[in-house]
Amino acid sequence: LLFWLFHVVSDRRLCITFNCSCYMSYRYSARIGIHSVFYSHNHLQLNTMLRFLAIAALIAATFAQDPPTQVHINLCDDVGTSVCVTWMTRNEPTGEVQIGYSKDLDRTVQQSEPASTYYYVSPFGEKYTSGYIHHVNVTDLLSNTVYFYKCGSNTNGFSQVFTFQTPPAVAASSSVKINWIGDLGQTINSSSTLDHIQRDNTTHMTVLVGDLSYADSAEKSTPTHNCTQRRWDSWGDLIQPTFANQPLMVLPGNHEIEPNMKPTKYNPFLAFQSRFRMPYASSGGAHGNLYYSFNAGPAHIIALNSFMGFGANSEQYKWLEQDLEKVDRSKTPWLICGMHAPWYNSNKHHHGEPEEWGMRMSMEPLFRKYDVDLVYSGHVHAYERMHPVYNNVTTPGATTYINIGDGGNREGPATGFYEPQPSWSAYREAAFGHGVLDIVNATHAHWAWHKNLQPQEDTADEVWLIHNSANPDTGLTTGLFHVPGLRH
Repeated sequence: LLFWLFHVVSDRRLCITFNCSCYMSYRYSARIGIHSVFYSHNHLQLNTMLRFLAIAALIAATFAQDPPTQVHINLCDDVGTSVCVTWMTRNEPTGEVQIGYSKDLDRTVQQSEPASTYYYVSPFGEKYTSGYIHHVNVTDLLSNTVYFYKCGSNTNGFSQVFTFQTPPAVAASSSVKINWIGDLGQTINSSSTLDHIQRDNTTHMTVLVGDLSYADSAEKSTPTHNCTQRRWDSWGDLIQPTFANQPLMVLPGNHEIEPNMKPTKYNPFLAFQSRFRMPYASSGGAHGNLYYSFNAGPAHIIALNSFMGFGANSEQYKWLEQDLEKVDRSKTPWLICGMHAPWYNSNKHHHGEPEEWGMRMSMEPLFRKYDVDLVYSGHVHAYERMHPVYNNVTTPGATTYINIGDGGNREGPATGFYEPQPSWSAYREAAFGHGVLDIVNATHAHWAWHKNLQPQEDTADEVWLIHNSANPDTGLTTGLFHVPGLRH
């Protein structure tokens, strides 16, 4: 009714006049099918007043709606042909995704599971109940295809129309381009990193190796508000312009543990598990978003959790071994792993932690056995690229490690490196930025680390990563060798 009234008044199809006399005349309008009302004396035009009233009513109706916020997407299967669209509402528990090859959006996918909320009590007593969290899996997508979509409901409104591109088909002959970031947070430096990622529309996805919102340390100067979950909501709004338009794959860091002080149970990773829906089901994971794997083009990518059991008898270790055994290198010749705590690090921060040396001692032999090419980590707020290394010794043919915990968090860059620089450390710098891995084919990939310099980015470290198997001169069949060079 309000919509009709606004347009009727704006189009001047309804003329209502007022006088002080005691009679009225009526006129039927065939154009709009109503009776226009006229008084016969002392006419006072009310068009303008009604127009303003209609606009005010529309504004009020808009605020009464409950459209989606914090929209983001991720891959939700192991071949890149399904995405999960996630958003939040205040009170609306239902929803749908409308999607298509153009803005016509000719396909509708209904929400198949109820939207959920979670309740959190911080160690300092702050109580928080989330809004409704919606997850809708959109399946049967084509590889390497641009889609348009919006999410929401007919009753409470839809989001704007976003667009994304699915990754290339899973095959050794494919190529894929992936952003890698860690320890993002929500500062001006975080925004700079996101802006630089958003400007490059040639990348297919982003992997964030832990420490996302820093909600658990957002207000340390106010102890009663420490670990405020409201910071998850502001972070969700921050990332929407970037990751509503590109899949974001996340794994947990120490700032996602967030012990919940509900009296019934200790429930770590509650927000992280509630707000995301990674492809753990398709990869056989038993603990939600805490560890999983997926394929993208010629790469098999594994996400691990540094902050849960990782010994040989742990569920995570057994799952990892089974996942590595199943990798078909004829289809995915690139084998990449992400975890939060780094196994190799010449920065003066974060040493002697069991999440680092303990996990390395447990799982590094598996990485060597199955020829893991690359490992990305965060935790240390600096950038460092390692030469191939195994058991603390530079080892040609072993795994290459890259620390990328420089996304922009509130704690600042981790300045200070040990001297002399270890032989296994190739390049290191304490500055904010992000990296791009451009896998060109089955044997060659280009890696570039972009340092944040407002408003531009500066490519400070870039190398070609080439499988030794592609170069008979190395005499090696495993691992990568690094060749400095630009991507042309």
